[in-house]
Amino acid sequence: MPDFAVAFLLGLLQGLTEFFPVSSSAHLEVVPWLAGWDLFDGDTELENAFDIALHVGTLGGAAVYLRADIARYAAALWCGIRGRAERDTAIAVSLALSAIPAAAVGIALEDRLLDLAEEPLLIATLLAGFGWLLWRSDIAAGERGAQRPQDSYRLRDAVGMGLAQAAALLPGVSRSGVTITVGRRLGFDRTAAARLAFLMSLPLIAGAGVYRAITLADAAPTSEHLRLFLVGGVGAAVSSWAGVAAMVCLLGRVDRRSQRSPFALFAGYRLALAATVAIVAISGLR
Repeated sequence: MPDFAVAFLLGLLQGLTEFFPVSSSAHLEVVPWLAGWDLFDGDTELENAFDIALHVGTLGGAAVYLRADIARYAAALWCGIRGRAERDTAIAVSLALSAIPAAAVGIALEDRLLDLAEEPLLIATLLAGFGWLLWRSDIAAGERGAQRPQDSYRLRDAVGMGLAQAAALLPGVSRSGVTITVGRRLGFDRTAAARLAFLMSLPLIAGAGVYRAITLADAAPTSEHLRLFLVGGVGAAVSSWAGVAAMVCLLGRVDRRSQRSPFALFAGYRLALAATVAIVAISGLR
């Protein structure tokens, strides 16, 4: 397959799986591993630079869909800074602070986390385990009648959901999945938990992109590499917009029409992918 097609497919994969609760980090490790794709011949710096491009695209696509919420909370945060706090200021501050646990863990354990990303059996275990946890937590929340709206989000929620984001640095956990899991346990309805998870991810994705860009300041990609970055970033932008839109639409429709958990489908998919990875790894096919 041509390199540009691979770059675009990886971009699509990153954007969709960032906001579907199936773990983008697992997919970006597992799919190239299974397919035998290696865009940059094992050059770690170029691979990390490509990862930055994908995350920039992901951030852009999601920000376009969530632009109304972003504008609303940014304005409230600015008012708070100027000493004129509004009703949404506490939410805006909490969203900003929620990125701190994952940022601290990511910087402190960066090398160890990169090593763990090379462990297919660990990825398979986390895919299956956290998929089941998401499904069961959603069912339990439904039985309790969890219906908190997005506007009830406060600092204590940011602490719990922010710590969940830190756990998602492990490959196979899923940032959106584990954050929604904790959001449901805190009593938010499905749509509110998902939108908050998506909003919480934006400062973290942006910060991670800036941090990696600084650490890769000496990388020297060629013009062909830059085109691959661009193609991948565009694919990620398109699919991240579609992924956020699809999740919000799906959860909104399920909340109105049924008490059945929509996360059963994602849990089943994660289990199937985990089984595939485990079988391939144990058999030595890859």
